[in-house]
Amino acid sequence: MGQNSNGGKSAIFVLLLATALTGCASGNNDGQASGGDAGQKEGKESGAPVKLNLFVSGTNLPAPQEDFILQKLNKDLNMDLSFNVAAPTEYEQQLNVKIAGGSAPDIFSVSKAQLQNYVKQGILLDLDPYLDKMPNVKKMLGENDLNKTKVDGKLYGIPKRAYLPMATYWIRKDWLDKLKLGMPKTTDDFAKVVQAFTEQDPDGNGKRDTYGLTGSGIGSPDAVNAPSTFDPVFSAFGVATPGQFMIKDNQVVYSTLQPEMKDAIAYIRDLVEKGYVDPEFMSNVMTRSQEKVFQGQAGIVYLNWAEMSKDEFVKQYKAINPNAEWVQLPALTGPGGTYQGSFDIGSTGGRYAFPKQLADDPQKLDKVLAYIDYITAGPGSFLVMYGLEGVHFNLEGDKVVPTDRISETGYAFNHQLTGRDERNYLTTKFPKQQALIDFAANEPRIETYNEMIPLPADFQLADKTRFEIEELTKFVFGNRPMAQFEDYTKTLQSQYGLDAYRQAAADTLKSLGYLK
Repeated sequence: MGQNSNGGKSAIFVLLLATALTGCASGNNDGQASGGDAGQKEGKESGAPVKLNLFVSGTNLPAPQEDFILQKLNKDLNMDLSFNVAAPTEYEQQLNVKIAGGSAPDIFSVSKAQLQNYVKQGILLDLDPYLDKMPNVKKMLGENDLNKTKVDGKLYGIPKRAYLPMATYWIRKDWLDKLKLGMPKTTDDFAKVVQAFTEQDPDGNGKRDTYGLTGSGIGSPDAVNAPSTFDPVFSAFGVATPGQFMIKDNQVVYSTLQPEMKDAIAYIRDLVEKGYVDPEFMSNVMTRSQEKVFQGQAGIVYLNWAEMSKDEFVKQYKAINPNAEWVQLPALTGPGGTYQGSFDIGSTGGRYAFPKQLADDPQKLDKVLAYIDYITAGPGSFLVMYGLEGVHFNLEGDKVVPTDRISETGYAFNHQLTGRDERNYLTTKFPKQQALIDFAANEPRIETYNEMIPLPADFQLADKTRFEIEELTKFVFGNRPMAQFEDYTKTLQSQYGLDAYRQAAADTLKSLGYLK
């Protein structure tokens, strides 16, 4: 099914992301020194600094004279990089104006759709001939990552390294203890626990004012940043959240059309109709579901480790109830296996492309490639992750130790164009949460592939998704009989272009080697 357990492809995918910290921790600096040596060599070049213009979607960037990361990069690489950002809501329009006016930046961020459109227009530089000039990129990103910026088999951008999976179900252990219940292990157990949390007064206030489960929505294209209410329930039935491409028996399948989706929806409908689920879960934003569980309104929620375990959040819910104890719930076992939701292995926090005319200026092109490579491993990656050594962090043997000035690097994410070694970065920044981070990262998940798939011409993704979720919501809330589920899937497939979309997925995944 293209599914992933602790030893599966996603684990390999995560291991490919190791950067400087992993090398240091293992005592092996192979591949790291090349980044540092490249940077030192660039920094010693004679002549005027090479001017570069970068434009990306970003926020909270300090003025150039106050950006100590930018200043150090310019010094190390003998360049004069103009680092410009625009708000995400304005970025695409501003970039289109620049490109249409013939003043494309030397480096710019693109969405998946922009990448595909710009390739069709002949705007972007094919990076395949230059990949050997970026040894750190080749070593640290790996094939799975680079596939995310390929179009028709050619590399037209550099992706950020992937996030780690971060979300799990969280459960009130003190409520379990009060009601003398064990941790739910199966979907049957889960149903019994959400019932007990609703009906048996787990907070002991003598009122029926709690729900077993709350959350945000019924399906999300971004399970990292926007986990939805029932992700682990769908996966326990052997299917990803609605609207996702999976691989099953070497065939691309669409999650919503699978028979397991109907079974999962019927299970969810039963919980909702019995009143065990917060009735506002479809309108809750993620922060609202977090607020509700902190206030003791529900006993289970699907959220990232950060939203439940950062010091400031623990302080918030402990201030309301000092006895509240939230713990991560291992993946549920159901008719379709044991999975903690799904994870899109094509997901990335960003894509960065270069204009085709950059090839006409070899000096500038070489500097762009050196810059991208430098921030990917070694001293350059430390700089964009942690700031200035000796000021914001120190190296004590093999360990990065933040100083009390690490908070000054809050804007550093803007400079992490190729991402970071997520696990080591997070555990360095959040050592108290290391076990929680590792738990979430290692949970088994169903693999999905949507972020790799180009949209067919004239395919209306927003219209498809709107119909898909609106009708599923009707089934869940009992406003449409389950006997009509096959009619629903036939309409979804025939009227919203799913055959063409699935064919695009099959062609792409075969070209990338995911299908035999």
